[in-house]
Amino acid sequence: MKKKGFTLIELLAVIVVLAIIALIATPIVMNVISNASKGAAERSADNYVKAVETLIATKRLDGEPVEDGTYTIGTDGNLSFGDVELNGTKPSGGSIKIENGQVVKENTSIKVGDYTVTFKDGVASIKELAKLLDVCDYLEEDAHNESRDPNTVGAKYSCNLGSGARNFYVLESGTSSKPATLILEENYDTTTQSWCASGDDNSCQADGLTAKLDEIAGTWTKLDRSQIGLPSMEQIMIADGKAADAYLEYPEISNKWVYESLSVAGYWTSTPDPYLSDGAFLVSRAQVSAAGVGVDKYHGVRPVIILSI
Repeated sequence: MKKKGFTLIELLAVIVVLAIIALIATPIVMNVISNASKGAAERSADNYVKAVETLIATKRLDGEPVEDGTYTIGTDGNLSFGDVELNGTKPSGGSIKIENGQVVKENTSIKVGDYTVTFKDGVASIKELAKLLDVCDYLEEDAHNESRDPNTVGAKYSCNLGSGARNFYVLESGTSSKPATLILEENYDTTTQSWCASGDDNSCQADGLTAKLDEIAGTWTKLDRSQIGLPSMEQIMIADGKAADAYLEYPEISNKWVYESLSVAGYWTSTPDPYLSDGAFLVSRAQVSAAGVGVDKYHGVRPVIILSI
């Protein structure tokens, strides 16, 4: 007795039907995944706000009230006045405004994974962020690392962020859950800025540099404002193969790409001086330095960009 199989035409018909189903289903599945990711980012942002308010309340009970102001969220999700305890995904950038011990959501931007969460009239708005390879091309021949790995410290990229291509170096490598931080090859321009907008107290959170970063964000239109910031002294030390707090000893810097192409005397970092309330740290030629936060004659801005890999 003969066994009957499928004809070639029948097999092709099945393949075509499956292809059509896949064509229809794939966008639907991707949309479901995207909506789920956005929902997770919103929940993480809400939980972060609650965790920050808990930290503020704890500080107040300990006799260390947190001053009103806008605070930058570090790449580790922490703030300058303390570590934020949070189960789950922590933010890796953005800023948070505090008034009377409460977070003002309307003036807060929280970067969670590949999204930035902002709030208007109590409603969250979620924006997907540009990724590294969306805006940057790896320059293998100019990488400052022997392995030529595009995700290691010193790897060089050409990035077109909306106002023409400029070169960046990887200052802090990224992972699947943590974005990479790249530092501009040179100061943004030849202008100089003070660390504080007014006064000589480094509790100002580098607000003197905020306007400059806002200006830069106006030209780097392919990035969200939360993806543009200042390098920390800890990042520079670790990239240089030193302990994170080695900057307190004012060491020399080995990585030339960190201090070359200085159009002025140096550039500010986000790190205040823990011993002098009127000082903040900066990078000068091959050297860690510090200066008064009200000085605006000598030091410029070399921004970093924060991009998911």
